[in-house]
Amino acid sequence: MLGVPRFRGVHVVDQHRDMRLDVDRMTYEELLALEERIGNVSIGLSEDIIVANLKTRIFLSTETPSPLENVASDQDQKTVCVICQADFKDGEKIGILNCSHEYHEECVKKWLGVKNSCAICKSAALSTEKKDKEVVTTGGG
Repeated sequence: MLGVPRFRGVHVVDQHRDMRLDVDRMTYEELLALEERIGNVSIGLSEDIIVANLKTRIFLSTETPSPLENVASDQDQKTVCVICQADFKDGEKIGILNCSHEYHEECVKKWLGVKNSCAICKSAALSTEKKDKEVVTTGGG
């Protein structure tokens, strides 16, 4: 039996050999047809889950950084949305993930619709359970 892998001296028959696809040898048209058959696999969150679980706050530039935020790169992450690369401005709504990383609320909502992971640390961004929305209030310094 040529082409049959051996495992500890025993011939193994791949019963699903005909079902396996060699996508590296498929034409562009075949790949498009495969995409239509498989459909879109989403690893993002629904809008309901995002709204129910995303903590928010209003950005104030007068907030005093904690001693742990003295490193320049850490401070930059606290004042810049790494999704759109724009600075936070006073009065803007900020979305806060479970890992405490912050983004513009609208930017992170779009991001979470595609992928439920933090753009900075790659940890799970939000819990997928529905719960009451939490709003974080902060005072100016």
